[in-house]
Amino acid sequence: MKRFLSRILPVAVFAAFANGANADVIVNYPDFSDTSALSLVGSAATASTGDGQVLRVTPAAGGLAGAAYSNAPITLGAGNIFSSSFQFRLTSPGGWDPADGFTFVLASNTAGLGGAGVGMGYAGVGNSVAIEFDTYNNTGYGLGADDGVSSNHVSIDTNGVLTNTALANVYGNGSCGFTSGGYPNQNDYTVAGCMSNGNLWTAVIGYDGMQLSVSLFDPGLGYWFKAIENYAIDVAALLGTNQAYVGFTASTGAGWENHDIVNWQFANTTELVRDIPEPSSLGVLALCMLAIAHFLVRRRTPKPVAMPR
Repeated sequence: MKRFLSRILPVAVFAAFANGANADVIVNYPDFSDTSALSLVGSAATASTGDGQVLRVTPAAGGLAGAAYSNAPITLGAGNIFSSSFQFRLTSPGGWDPADGFTFVLASNTAGLGGAGVGMGYAGVGNSVAIEFDTYNNTGYGLGADDGVSSNHVSIDTNGVLTNTALANVYGNGSCGFTSGGYPNQNDYTVAGCMSNGNLWTAVIGYDGMQLSVSLFDPGLGYWFKAIENYAIDVAALLGTNQAYVGFTASTGAGWENHDIVNWQFANTTELVRDIPEPSSLGVLALCMLAIAHFLVRRRTPKPVAMPR
């Protein structure tokens, strides 16, 4: 039953806006077979995979940086609100450990490409706000002594500086890599809850004009993880405008992986966040799915045939 729900939940969320029928959804990439509306910078390109044509922000090779931005600036919604949802898959890790991760970024121009390795393709991009999905332990980068000491976290960066603000270890797991790598006592990157495990993850970001929230879904666990919830931030002030070029950055260093964005939606409302089931709703949905599954099993079970005496 858990496996059944883990497959149906992200589909239910993404299917709610995959057709791009709502006028509030102003960026709609069910795949990346056409990237004519994107500016691809550095190592960013498209790639054909089992997920179809994806946006490969950086390939699995060392010392690279890439970025992809919307060609045209996007005006944020009333009060500067927005929401975005995308699915990603990180594969083919190598080198020291799976690295380095990627960011979802809003920037004042399309030329920003930060450094490789620890830079995540974002460091140095001014007038910007980024959500980083970090898969490598870069000790010492962050506001506090312990910030950044994690190889599996989500956090907020601003103005091209890796501040690691509001850092959260994804699903509570802050250590994912090769078990023979340089960090002792870390979990193998393939386990559920590690972003580099090769699963098709879903991420949803919402901003109500004052507070930012980020949620993730790993089908290997089958329930949502709220990484950042209601963090106070003034996005328009950081951008210097109520318009933004939106997209992704990524990098590799002594470790690497494919950073693939499989599909992507961006809305100038918070509607994409509202499509995430709340914890209480998940229980009701689980009961409904259980009843449906039970009904289907009963329909498929052949009736006993009376044997002649």
